[in-house]
Amino acid sequence: MVHILEIRSRDGKNIRLTQKQWLHIVYRHPEISPMLFVFESTLMHPHYVHIQEDGLRKYYRFLKKEKLYIMIAVRICNGDGFIITCYFTKGIDYEKNDL
Repeated sequence: MVHILEIRSRDGKNIRLTQKQWLHIVYRHPEISPMLFVFESTLMHPHYVHIQEDGLRKYYRFLKKEKLYIMIAVRICNGDGFIITCYFTKGIDYEKNDL
């Protein structure tokens, strides 16, 4: 599997973005295509992280130029993380089980 990106997040998880998943993301959300350079800062210095019990983490970072948040969803499996999607959003989805 070819990795486009591999970094360690703020919380110490190794997170990977595969070429296959990148193609899926830009097909579904073409506006994300020029934003790959923001992934590292979002995962290393998020403004907010929502952690779910099922191993899904949502990393949010506000982008001043776009006036939107970028949300990167990461599935944690066996201690490693894999980016499953990414998109722009107007706000953060706060939920009761935030940690």
